[in-house]
Formats: sequence, C-alpha cells, structure tokens
Amino acid sequence: MKCPLITMTAVTGKPTRNDIFKYLRGLKDNGIEQAMLYPRSGCEIEYLSEEWFNTIGNFIELAGELDMCIWLYDDFNWPSGDAGGRVTAIPEFRLRSIKTRGEGIGKITYKSQHNSSLFGEKYFPNLLFGDAVDYFIKCTHEEYYKRFKKYFGTVIKGMFTDEPSIGYCCEGDYIPYYDGIENDYFNYCNRDFNKNMENGYEDFYLNAITVISNRFNSCYINKIASWCKEHNILMTGHLMCDNEPFWTTKHNGNFLKNLSGFTLPGIDEIETRLENRTEMALLGAIEYASGTSGAMAELFALGPCDMSYAKKRCMLYLCACHKIDNYFLAVSHLDMRGNMLVTDFFNNFNTDQPDFSGIRLLAEEAKNATLYAKKDYKADVYIRYPFKLSAKNITNDLDLTVLFDLINELTYKQIQWKFVVNEDNLDAPVVEINEKLEIDFDISQIKSKITASDKNGDTPRGIFVRQFTDGSIVILNLFAPEGEYFINGKSVYLSKYDVKLSLDEKKPEKRELVTEFNVSYKNPNMIRAMYLNDTELAILNCEADTDVSFAIRNNAYAYLDNSELVCNKSSDILTTGLKSLYKISDTVSLKKGKHRLRSNNDFKYMPSVFINGDFSYSLDGNAVNINSRESKYRCGDFIYDYGKLELLCEVTIPKGATCIELMGTELYTLMYANDILLGEKIASPYIFNIDKNLWGRNVKLKIVQCSSMGNIFGDVDYWDKNSIKSQWRGTPSTHKTKFGFEKIYFIF
Repeated sequence: MKCPLITMTAVTGKPTRNDIFKYLRGLKDNGIEQAMLYPRSGCEIEYLSEEWFNTIGNFIELAGELDMCIWLYDDFNWPSGDAGGRVTAIPEFRLRSIKTRGEGIGKITYKSQHNSSLFGEKYFPNLLFGDAVDYFIKCTHEEYYKRFKKYFGTVIKGMFTDEPSIGYCCEGDYIPYYDGIENDYFNYCNRDFNKNMENGYEDFYLNAITVISNRFNSCYINKIASWCKEHNILMTGHLMCDNEPFWTTKHNGNFLKNLSGFTLPGIDEIETRLENRTEMALLGAIEYASGTSGAMAELFALGPCDMSYAKKRCMLYLCACHKIDNYFLAVSHLDMRGNMLVTDFFNNFNTDQPDFSGIRLLAEEAKNATLYAKKDYKADVYIRYPFKLSAKNITNDLDLTVLFDLINELTYKQIQWKFVVNEDNLDAPVVEINEKLEIDFDISQIKSKITASDKNGDTPRGIFVRQFTDGSIVILNLFAPEGEYFINGKSVYLSKYDVKLSLDEKKPEKRELVTEFNVSYKNPNMIRAMYLNDTELAILNCEADTDVSFAIRNNAYAYLDNSELVCNKSSDILTTGLKSLYKISDTVSLKKGKHRLRSNNDFKYMPSVFINGDFSYSLDGNAVNINSRESKYRCGDFIYDYGKLELLCEVTIPKGATCIELMGTELYTLMYANDILLGEKIASPYIFNIDKNLWGRNVKLKIVQCSSMGNIFGDVDYWDKNSIKSQWRGTPSTHKTKFGFEKIYFIF
C-alpha cells in the first residue's frame, strides 16, 4: 500500500520541471508517496492557463516515474465551485439567498463577500444551480481529464473539493434560494413555500433546509461524485464548518447525508487541538459518513509550526479510531512566498524542515494506524445527530454546548458512542437533545466496559481508550498530565501525547547515566527580527562581540545602526523554500552592546529580516538578545537553538544493559555508539537497543537531535497576542526548540 500521508502541496511561484523533481524526490526519499496539488496564494502562474496545465503535467509525469500518486485540487484556494472566479463571473451563477422573516421578507439577494484575494469575483458560486456546477466541472475536472486521461485511476488517485457551501450568503434571517425551490418544497411536504414562510409555520425551516440540502446533494455532491466515479478516481474533501452541527447545517444542510455522498468523505481538522470541545463531535460525524469506504482528514495546518511528531502521531491514531485512513498534511510549500498572502498560519511538510527525515517514522506509524481504522467497536450508546433541531433553529444561532458536553463526558468516561440518524436494529440506547436543549436520557445508567483511572482512583480527562470487537485496544494521552494510569486494572505509564497499543507493559530495571556531553552545532542559528504592527525598529543586544550575517527578503530594506545593509548573495544558510526570496549580506561584526535594526513590510511567517550566526538568543518583544552558544551539556539543562546538533560523550556500557532510554524530549533523535546507528525515534519511548557485544566496552556515544524550522519565526504567541492584523490564530508555538533531555538511563 502507498503511505497514507498525503502532502497538500502548495504550488507557489513558477516551479521548473527540475524544481518539481527535486521536491517530489525529497518526499519519496522520506517515505511520502502521495501529493495533492494545491493551487494557492503565492502561485505566479495563471490558474487554468496552458502554463498551469504544463506545470501540473510535470508533477503528474514525474510522480509516475517515481511510483508516486497525485491528487488534484478542484479550485484555486477555497471554497470550491468557482474555478478561480470563472463561475461567479457569470451573474446567474452566483449564490442567492432569501429573507425569511421580518421587514423585507421574501427579498432575494446576492451577497457580495469581503475584499479578499482568497476568493473569486467577490461572489460565491451557486451550487444549487446545475448549470453553474456543470460549468465548474467543465472548467476544472474536464480540462484535467482532457490532458491527463491516461493517468486517471493510476497516478491520479482522486479529486479534492474544499469547503463547498450553500450558506456563505446566509446571515441572520436569510436562507439559500434557487429558482424552483417553491415547487420542490410543495413536492416534499405538500405545502406552499411562501405562505409557510409568511405565516411562520413551525416546520417551515426544517422543510426548507431539507429541500435545499437535497438540492445541494443532487446538484453538487452527486454530480462531482458521479463524475469522479465515471473517470475512475475518488471524490474526497470536506464541507464547511464540519465541527459544529448547527453551523454545518446552515452551510451544508443535512451534513451527514451530504458528506456520505463523497466516495472518500473527509473532515477539516487543521487546528489539531486535541482538547477542543468540538473535537469528538467532528470525529463522530466522519465515522458515521465513512461507511465501509474509509475516510480522510485534512490535518495540522494551524500548527503550531513546531508541533512535535508525538502530537502528530497521537492525532493519526485518534483519527484511525474513527475510521479515517487517509491523512492530508497541510501544507507542503514549494517555497514560502504564499505566506505574504495567507499570513496567519504555517506548517510545512518538506525537506526545508531540519527534522523532516523523521517523517519516515511517522509514515510507518500511519500505515499501522490504518489497520485500526478498518476495525469496528461496539457502541455503549448512540447519539442522534441534531440535524432536525439545527434546521428548525437555522436563523437563531443555536448553541449546542449541551451536545458537546455530553459527547466529551461520555468520551472521557470511556463510554463508546456513535452518531445515529435512524433507529433501525440498534443494540444500545439512543440519546437525543430535545428542543429545550436538554438530554432526554439518564446517562448515569450507561456503563462502560472500559475502566480508566489515575493513581488516586479518579476518572482522568484527556485519556482516550478505544476497545475493538477483535479485542485489540488503542490508548491515547490527548491532554492529560504525564504519569501512571490504570486501564482495565492494569498499570500504564503515559507520556505526553502517548500512544499505547497494548496493556502488557513491563517495568524494567533502570540505571541513570550521569555525564557531561560536548555540544557540536551542525548549522548556524537563525532568528527573525520582529516588526509588529508596522513598526520598523528592532533592537539587537549583544553580550559580546559577535559575527553575524543578515538575510533580507526581496522588496524589503534593512538598516543597521543607520547604515543600509547590502544583501546580494545566495547562501546554504537558507532553506530551499527561502533561497529565491532572500539574499544574504557579508559577515557583519557586531560589537558588544545595543544595535538598532530597521526594516519594513514584515509578515508573521515571512519575516523581512533574519539574523544568522554562531550564537544563541533570547527574545523580549521586538528585541533579540544575542549570546554565546553552550559548549557543554548536562542532562536537564536544555539548549534553545535551531536545526541540528550533536551531543557527544564517552561512556562504558555496563554488562547486561539491553537499551538506552532518553526521558524528557520531543525531538527527532538518533543514537549512535562508535558511529554505528542504534536507532531513531520521533516520540516516547525514546529507547534504543544495545548490542551485547558492546557490554563492558568504552564507546563514543553520539546523540543527534533535529528541530523543526518553527523557532526561526520567533515568538509567534507574542505576535498573536499583540498583532492587530492576525485573523486565524493557530495553536501557539513555544518559539524555543529545546535540544537535550531530562535524564538518560541504561535499561537492564
């Protein structure tokens, strides 16, 4: 099987065939065998032009040569259905809405959306009009098929549709409108649409939303799915606002029915907030829609950009426990220029990341996770998905906190539940949220077959357990404190974001190794200067004379102590995704003390100035404090840096030692003895096997650790808290990658 990790590849700039080959080769060499081609902000090729199709052709042909698979994205940015503005350029193809109560009832209107380069022609496409959808398919799907027919069903695996919606124009008292709704309404319920609207008939909104939803299903979902099936590819993607049942009803109608119409249904989980109140509702919805075909999730884009592999692994298994077996990684940039247009979030899946080689291990975990996605489990209780309740209150901004509280209470009490729509042949009770927003069932009567407790005997929040009908089990620490827990009476130690696939855990003998390491830095450090809210002055505080270089972004300027910095060199200090966008200065000798660094046109994930050199740093707002790097390291004293470093010492391997374990790190880590690799790890337990031939010998122990590129962007948490421009705030980065570990043990 192909690795189920699929990069969402942002086609930025004007990549050459050689650029594309290097990019795909970098993915393949690191275990990634599938990529989705994502027309996104930062692309400098006209979308759907011949140059565009030639570029896509290069991806497809080279992927075929590398035995990789390609998925196509069906629009430019999002939402899908507009073909980069071609659909809404035609007035009758624009989405409309009708006012359903109050002054002006019955008014039909187009709603112009905000001035954003992310969307088409300031209007949303009418996905309730078959002709508009046919035109969309003609502009996109048919054009791809015309050129790349021979690759469909082989190299080209599927088409991704992103947040198509019928609700973008529907605020307040408005609902979607299309020509013929009155007749469809009458045929559905034998009632008059306009009279029911004017008289405030109690089931008007339920009937209307049902009719509109059916229209969306036939005009868009079914048309796209049928086209994909006829052309031997899968229809995948996700719908708008899929984590909130009320809002997804407003945007998509009968969400579970429409999502089930995808041949590979999917969800949007780019925040990766494992403790989020709506998380389990979202996963329950995709599990329902998946049926027997599996499902996909779009993951990780909102970060943080230094998210640990442990958290990513935990998310994969949580998804697998809900039938998800394809994992779209958002986003993999060809280069970084799109971050000047989509400014507020960033994650990156390519070789720019110093720790990208570790994704080979995540790829193996993903393959294993899909085995669990094929398993089933017995529900202790069913929850009726609140479509009807949401539809009846479609103009009231329904607060479904009671639903999320119920779902989370059941989940963390290890009561296994599933969403249901109908009640046929169910073998467990059904819980429903009534119109008074109350639960119509005493859930204390529901008992779990799984027990989970902490060492005090209390039920922990943040521990997720899935027990399958074949007897296998998955235990995840989503957000509980690290420590000892008891699952079904057995002691299990769970580290941060831990994944356990068994209850059989031994407690081996350990002996702590206390020693000092030499530190070898394998690359210069790199940090931004921050110019928040259009300020143009940053301060560099040097504790000693320090040699540095500056990288200045194209079309930005920089002055150091009132002298302009000349940057006209290319350098391997910069990653591939930055090289064409920045130039490097000559080495500058900074004297001890304070320096003023002026620049302009700064972006959160596209800084105007980077400082590079053999230094460590600390941050204080827009001030960068530059210090000397550590040369020695002792366990527990973490080093804050970027890139790759080595910790080296000489140690005698004690007789009987079977493993070495590192405690208290989250980095991609490799362990060597006399330059022979003992193993590599991306998450706990960081245990490396020792060959008995090393017993009693004095060996050179080398620990190699790699970071993400996240901390080169500085304290983005500070940026979010103080920026007047931020819109989408992802999970905050720590801005400090901690090299090292708390303790090191020999295990016997």
